[in-house]
Amino acid sequence: MKKLLNKLIIIEFEDKESEKGILINYSKDWILLKSNPVDFILDGYCAVKNHNIKNISTNDETEFIEKAMKLKGVSVDKKIQKLPLQSFDSIIDNVNKNFGIFSLFKKKDNVMYPGKLKKLTEKKIVLTWIDLNANWTGNREFMKDKVRKIDFDTDYLISLKLLAENK
Repeated sequence: MKKLLNKLIIIEFEDKESEKGILINYSKDWILLKSNPVDFILDGYCAVKNHNIKNISTNDETEFIEKAMKLKGVSVDKKIQKLPLQSFDSIIDNVNKNFGIFSLFKKKDNVMYPGKLKKLTEKKIVLTWIDLNANWTGNREFMKDKVRKIDFDTDYLISLKLLAENK
């Protein structure tokens, strides 16, 4: 993995769609990417649980896209590189403190659960939920071991947060 740092990679899973992004950091349990959802676009970051991974690779397409990003001067914020990946709690605490909003994705679905941290317990996370109209609407509870991905600093989440703050 060390040789893939700062490279655009594709993570293939056994049980869900692939993730693509620039590898920023990794630990035994988590992989941190600058997200590349499509083409030459980077949009936020994701911490991906190191679970059910089939393959991590690069190819001619990722190398081409990576070259374009370098030519555009794309870089990774220094504070992101220092995001602690030791545990779910350390990631959530840091992301909540620095960005104020994030999204959770559970094990086997592509449903996004956006919000901000309300409470962490030993087994659960409680979010203050934000709806599609940027209203903070109540709390949602999730089992921490069911969370597979944490997105943050995306255009969508930044927009929801700004709209909620300016109602």
